[in-house]
Amino acid sequence: MIIASCRKDFYSDKFLSAGMQYRDYSASSGPRDLALPELQAKVRDRHVCIFVHGYSNPLADVIGAYAVLQNSMKSFDIIGPANYGLVIGFTWPGWWGPQFPIARRSANYAGRYLLQLISALRSDAHSLDIQTHSLGARVALGALRNPKKAFVDNLLLSAPAVDNTSFQPGREFHDSLDACNRCFVYHSYRDDVLRCWFPAGDFINSACPALGLNGPRRPATALKQHSNLYVIDCSACVPEHSYYRKATPYYAHWTRVLSGAPLPRTETLHPSSS
Repeated sequence: MIIASCRKDFYSDKFLSAGMQYRDYSASSGPRDLALPELQAKVRDRHVCIFVHGYSNPLADVIGAYAVLQNSMKSFDIIGPANYGLVIGFTWPGWWGPQFPIARRSANYAGRYLLQLISALRSDAHSLDIQTHSLGARVALGALRNPKKAFVDNLLLSAPAVDNTSFQPGREFHDSLDACNRCFVYHSYRDDVLRCWFPAGDFINSACPALGLNGPRRPATALKQHSNLYVIDCSACVPEHSYYRKATPYYAHWTRVLSGAPLPRTETLHPSSS
């Protein structure tokens, strides 16, 4: 896997780097630094997916989680000749412990680096998707706030740790949905991390519940305003915050996303949804 880092010295949990750094972790001899032109050559004419992790993730944990995600995607042929030809793991300084307000600010800054990556790869890649988890949604939605500067195909937000009003007119990510073909919000009301800790961590900025708990506050209005928005209730198959990467119905739905077949705007996934 290729890792694109905006962490200082590639590894820092706290500080941003002066610029993007790239390493290829796929070689048996160990990670190898990549220059941007090498990365651009690797994505050329390929369907590419960028992963964006959430809060409180040391780099070793990020790489481990991305490896689980990548392996599951391969088992569902989400990575394969007909679908993604390359995945890139984006990593940002997500802080740790009771530092969510600081991590939130870090995510805002990290969005600028993700925008740089999108801009650098978009013209070479055949298509570009983004898959996020938790506070990674803030990074991705921040990168896409100006549709004139960035555009991706599918934006998949699992357990998004942003306000459930974020897509309403006048709110910070209303315009972000104009920078993608389709946006998928995967939520679960059984997500105790978002239920208990998101309001406490985000209280300085908002008293709103997380988008990843029950979806948009006014789903009918959000769907009407954003014709490219899809809301998927995963409560029956996702019992906790980090379970998306283990949930078979999640990958089965992702397969349908990539198939190009028409999809319902709202859907409930069940353990048998495969």
